[in-house]
Amino acid sequence: MNSIIFGLLAAIALFIFFNLGKVKASAKQTNRDDRINWGNPPWRKKSSSSNKDSSPGRIIEGEAEEVNKD
Repeated sequence: MNSIIFGLLAAIALFIFFNLGKVKASAKQTNRDDRINWGNPPWRKKSSSSNKDSSPGRIIEGEAEEVNKD
Protein backbone atom coordinates (compact mmCIF):
# COMPACT_ATOMS: atom_id res chain seq x y z
CA MET A 1 0.00 0.00 0.00
CA ASN A 2 2.83 2.40 0.89
CA SER A 3 4.60 1.73 -2.40
CA ILE A 4 1.46 2.71 -4.35
CA ILE A 5 1.09 5.97 -2.42
CA PHE A 6 4.77 6.90 -2.74
CA GLY A 7 4.77 5.86 -6.40
CA LEU A 8 1.83 8.15 -7.12
CA LEU A 9 3.48 10.93 -5.12
CA ALA A 10 6.70 10.51 -7.13
CA ALA A 11 4.79 10.51 -10.43
CA ILE A 12 2.91 13.69 -9.46
CA ALA A 13 6.15 15.37 -8.35
CA LEU A 14 7.88 14.48 -11.64
CA PHE A 15 4.89 15.72 -13.64
CA ILE A 16 4.97 19.07 -11.80
CA PHE A 17 8.77 19.32 -12.12
CA PHE A 18 8.79 18.77 -15.87
CA ASN A 19 5.89 21.14 -16.45
CA LEU A 20 7.52 23.91 -14.41
CA GLY A 21 10.73 23.36 -16.36
CA LYS A 22 9.05 24.90 -19.38
CA VAL A 23 8.65 28.25 -17.64
CA LYS A 24 11.11 30.76 -19.07
CA ALA A 25 12.64 33.69 -17.26
CA SER A 26 11.69 37.19 -18.35
CA ALA A 27 13.91 39.27 -20.64
CA LYS A 28 14.72 41.56 -17.70
CA GLN A 29 16.31 38.58 -15.92
CA THR A 30 18.12 37.09 -18.90
CA ASN A 31 19.43 40.24 -20.62
CA ARG A 32 21.52 41.95 -17.97
CA ASP A 33 25.17 42.95 -17.75
CA ASP A 34 26.13 41.14 -14.52
CA ARG A 35 24.71 37.77 -15.50
CA ILE A 36 26.61 34.68 -14.30
CA ASN A 37 28.25 32.68 -17.10
CA TRP A 38 27.23 29.12 -16.23
CA GLY A 39 29.13 27.77 -19.25
CA ASN A 40 32.53 28.17 -17.56
CA PRO A 41 33.36 26.54 -14.22
CA PRO A 42 34.47 29.03 -11.53
CA TRP A 43 37.84 27.32 -11.01
CA ARG A 44 38.98 27.91 -14.59
CA LYS A 45 41.05 30.96 -15.37
CA LYS A 46 39.02 33.77 -16.86
CA SER A 47 39.57 34.61 -20.50
CA SER A 48 41.80 37.52 -21.41
CA SER A 49 38.87 39.41 -22.92
CA SER A 50 37.37 39.97 -19.47
CA ASN A 51 40.70 41.19 -18.03
CA LYS A 52 41.49 43.89 -20.60
CA ASP A 53 41.32 46.77 -18.13
CA SER A 54 43.23 45.13 -15.28
CA SER A 55 46.99 44.84 -15.02
CA PRO A 56 48.62 41.39 -14.96
CA GLY A 57 49.48 41.74 -11.28
CA ARG A 58 46.01 43.01 -10.37
CA ILE A 59 47.58 45.95 -8.52
CA ILE A 60 45.61 49.15 -8.93
CA GLU A 61 47.40 52.42 -8.28
CA GLY A 62 45.40 55.11 -6.54
CA GLU A 63 44.37 56.56 -3.21
CA ALA A 64 42.27 54.90 -0.54
CA GLU A 65 39.04 56.49 0.58
CA GLU A 66 37.07 55.81 3.72
CA VAL A 67 33.50 54.72 3.11
CA ASN A 68 30.93 55.79 5.68
CA LYS A 69 27.60 54.03 5.81
CA ASP A 70 24.79 56.33 6.85
